[in-house]
Amino acid sequence: MQFAHEIMNRTPYTVTADASVADLARGLLEHSSDGAVVVKGREVIGVVTAMDLVFQEKKVHLPTFIAFMDAVFPVGSRRTEAELAKITGATVEEIMSSPAITVEFDAALDAVATIMVEQHITVVPVTQDGVLVGVIEKPDVLRAVLAVHQK
Repeated sequence: MQFAHEIMNRTPYTVTADASVADLARGLLEHSSDGAVVVKGREVIGVVTAMDLVFQEKKVHLPTFIAFMDAVFPVGSRRTEAELAKITGATVEEIMSSPAITVEFDAALDAVATIMVEQHITVVPVTQDGVLVGVIEKPDVLRAVLAVHQK
């Protein structure tokens, strides 16, 4: 059985919540990473991925309106508000997912894979005693699986 600390990247790409979206995009490209761990000191406060940046380019979902007895009601307006906030975000804090879904240093690989699949996430911060010690991304899991199958 493999564990998080055996497959994690011990030098994760991290950003602060006040970093600009442009700086984030440059950093993701420079680090060839799908995401970054958002930190305050060494505490994990969120995760931001390349998909969060791609999201900013999507079409806005406009709410549907229903007329009922001379009144008009918007349907889906909360979703629209959330999408607009994310699309117009200029800082990491405005587009990140928070709180981050993390795993402990000694989490089993199958537990990590289950979280990634069930939560639809690609970047999982690894913590020990509440402090960031690494990150696991999809390629890390693939390398671990391949290593097992090559034995």
